[in-house]
Amino acid sequence: MTSYIHIPILIACFFMLLSMQRWWLCISRMGFVRELGRRAPALVRGDVLAVAFAASPFVIAVLDWLGFAMLGQTVIASPVAVFLSLASLGASVFVLGNSVERFAGHWAGTRESALRTVAMLRIIDAAQLAHALDVLQQYEAQEVGK
Repeated sequence: MTSYIHIPILIACFFMLLSMQRWWLCISRMGFVRELGRRAPALVRGDVLAVAFAASPFVIAVLDWLGFAMLGQTVIASPVAVFLSLASLGASVFVLGNSVERFAGHWAGTRESALRTVAMLRIIDAAQLAHALDVLQQYEAQEVGK
């Protein structure tokens, strides 16, 4: 039986994937992919995992609509397929967590978000460097005082 309840799930997954692709394309056009991968590897891993979860409903829908089954198995039931698709979509949203502000509905917002992310990482690195230098100066002052 063909289940059309997959269609809204697939639309949500499509727009999620489109937003993520748009954001990474902006990062790539600005030339910050390597820098972002070096400074925020968890961001890259999280996005790859979110893409995998967001792409799985497409595979599940095709398997449900075409009635594929493994050898010796029965065809997956449509309610189970819909549940798996919803679970995959939910897992993708959960993995993205607080990253929703990175993804805008238009190119201008996406460019601004990508630039904000790179600037934030540079500010964090500068603050960490300043703190490390302050600790080093305090340590040297203690060594001189001995």
